[in-house]
Amino acid sequence: MTSSPQYFLGFDGGATKTAGAIIDSNGNAIAERTSGGPSNFQIIGTEQASRNIMDVANAMLDETGVDFLHVAGIFLGLTGAGRKADQDIMLAGFSQFLKGAGRNVPWIGVESDALAALEGAFPGKAGMILISGTGSILLAKDDHGTVRRVGGWGRFVGDEGSGYFIGKAGLTACAKEYDGRGNATRISELVRERMNIDSPQTLVRKIYQENFDIASVARLVIDAATEGDEIARSIIDAASDELILHVRSAIRQIGKEIPIAFMGSIITHHNPLVTRLTGLILQEFPMVRICPPEQSAAVGAALLALKGATNPS
Repeated sequence: MTSSPQYFLGFDGGATKTAGAIIDSNGNAIAERTSGGPSNFQIIGTEQASRNIMDVANAMLDETGVDFLHVAGIFLGLTGAGRKADQDIMLAGFSQFLKGAGRNVPWIGVESDALAALEGAFPGKAGMILISGTGSILLAKDDHGTVRRVGGWGRFVGDEGSGYFIGKAGLTACAKEYDGRGNATRISELVRERMNIDSPQTLVRKIYQENFDIASVARLVIDAATEGDEIARSIIDAASDELILHVRSAIRQIGKEIPIAFMGSIITHHNPLVTRLTGLILQEFPMVRICPPEQSAAVGAALLALKGATNPS
C-alpha cells in the first residue's frame, strides 16, 4: 500500500502583494503564483492577511488539483515577522483562520520574508543575500544552515545603504542648496521636474505633512549620479561603503567567503551603486561569487515548510 503524496506551501508576503508556491516532497516546484493581495499583518491584521494568503493557496491548489488534505506544511515568509513576538501573533491568527475554515495543517511556520528569500536564493547551501530596497539587511547562511543577520535596524537607527538612506541624503542635499549651505545639484532639478517640489516650503510640506515617500527619491539620486553629478555620486559612494560593511561583517561571522545575491529595488538593476559595490566586494573578497537567486522567495518558503515539517525541532 502506497502512502498519500505530501505537498508543502510557501508564501512570500508584504505590504502590496503575496506570492505563493507549492512543492512536492522531493522539493520540486509544481506551482507558483505572484498576484495575491497584501499580507503584512502589521498593517491589515492577521485575519485579512490570512484570507489573502489562503486565496493564493486555493488558486494554486485548484490549478494543480492538489487536495488540501495532502498539504503537510505551510511556511509564511512575511514582512513584519522578523521578531518572535510578531511571529507568534501571526501564527495564532493564521491557525485560527484555518480552524474556522475547517482545515488543518500538521506544521506551520512563520518568519521574515528575508529568510524565505535566503532559502530560495541558496536552497540547502551556504550563501548570503544583501537586500537594499526601502530598507537594508543582509542574511547569511553557513554550511550547517545557521543563519546570521546583519542590519535591518529600521530607518531611525539603521537601514544604511537603502533607498531611505539614499533618498534622505538626496533631500538633505536639496535643502542645503536652497539654504546656500551646499552646491547646486542635479538632484534638486530632478526633484522639481519629477516630483513637483520646487521650493523649501513645498519640500517641508511634503515631508512633514503629506507622509512623503522619502525612499522614492533614491531613484533620482541614482539617475543624477549616472549623469555625473558629484553630490549624487558622493551619496552613492557613502551607500556602497555602508553596504560593504554588511558583507564584511557577515563573512567575518561565517569564517569564509560564500556566494552573495543582490535583492531589493536599489541593487537589482545596473546602476552606479551596483557597479561600485560589486567592485568593493570583489576587491576585498575575490572568492565571493555574485549571482542571481536560484529560486524565488516563495519557493524558498515552501522549502522551509518541507524542512520544518519533516524535521520539526
